[in-house]
Amino acid sequence: MIKLGCCVPGGSFMPEGVAEVPKSAAEQLAAKCRYILDCGFDFTECGGLMLATLSDEELDWLEAENNKKSLGLRAVNSIFSPQYKLAFPGESRDAIAAYVKRLIDVLARFGIRYAVFGSGAARSVPEDMDREEGLQNLREFMNSFADYGEEKGVTLVIEPLRARETNVFRTVPESDAEVKQLNRVGVRLLADAFHMAEEGTEPEAVENCEDRLLHCHMAEAPDRTCPGQPTTGDITFNQRFAASLIRMGYDGGVSAECSYPDFKKNVPEILDYMRKLFPREEN
Repeated sequence: MIKLGCCVPGGSFMPEGVAEVPKSAAEQLAAKCRYILDCGFDFTECGGLMLATLSDEELDWLEAENNKKSLGLRAVNSIFSPQYKLAFPGESRDAIAAYVKRLIDVLARFGIRYAVFGSGAARSVPEDMDREEGLQNLREFMNSFADYGEEKGVTLVIEPLRARETNVFRTVPESDAEVKQLNRVGVRLLADAFHMAEEGTEPEAVENCEDRLLHCHMAEAPDRTCPGQPTTGDITFNQRFAASLIRMGYDGGVSAECSYPDFKKNVPEILDYMRKLFPREEN
């Protein structure tokens, strides 16, 4: 059965019954995860860089909260800041390796299974660099991630991004070919309906990805609005995307990754729409 999730936004959030906005990033994250789950989503997804850079005290507090009642964290996105140049690591190799180890350790601590490899600026090949050399460096990075991630049960999922965000791994077929070439259990594929629509990739392309596809994102193109709330885009795109996932027997997660004009109001509206796209059998 396909699991439905929602990405945790940045910014402040005042949950019901709380007199003031929680002050720490950890408190903010917990409050937002609780709200998403209380609305009925199966899981939550948050920023990996944010999570990995919490202090040890904040992580201890967050782990205690998660142990009391699961925060539902299944995946993280935005795992690298632009300061990391993964296609041209140079003298930053050791710093990148140290950060990756901490990231994976933190994800494993919370039982988070998927690290979304979007981070378009960090993974782009510099314009003045040989493209094949850059790709080889990216492959070395992904293999290195998998070496430790596989031990800890954390999988790197390549997210195809639109051209305005990166110059490498921009389509589902291209990224799927990379996953097949790497042939690592710890490196798999993500399909993001928003980026697919922006890059002109038909939603049916996911049906060729078989068991390499482990995670998905959804928003409405061209403005990354909430699923079910299009502006000038094609309302049928996400409908066809969902139908393709169902036809291929996909049983992973689909996260709403979008902008939220009103987070508290939008979350239940998104869930209602996604449940129509991915109907469940009544018990």
